[in-house]
Amino acid sequence: MSARSSAVLALKRNSSTVRYCFEADAEPGVLPRALELLAKRGLVPARVFAQADADQLSVEIEVEGLEADTADHVGRCLGEIVGVRQTF
Repeated sequence: MSARSSAVLALKRNSSTVRYCFEADAEPGVLPRALELLAKRGLVPARVFAQADADQLSVEIEVEGLEADTADHVGRCLGEIVGVRQTF
């Protein structure tokens, strides 16, 4: 597992809901790229929270109805987004 792939924390809230949490550079394209990963799979987030502070963007995305394999794959893809720094 690369450093980037571990940059996203996927927290299971229950058997079918996943919350992805990450910090990223506060750049305009980071959040749309993250949401695009879900949209390309026909997924609509149940909840999205993003807060910019100086040069950092904190993001939480909650998705319902994901299979474990899909949840892991999305988490790895989120970690590959340019600008994603670390979990919080």
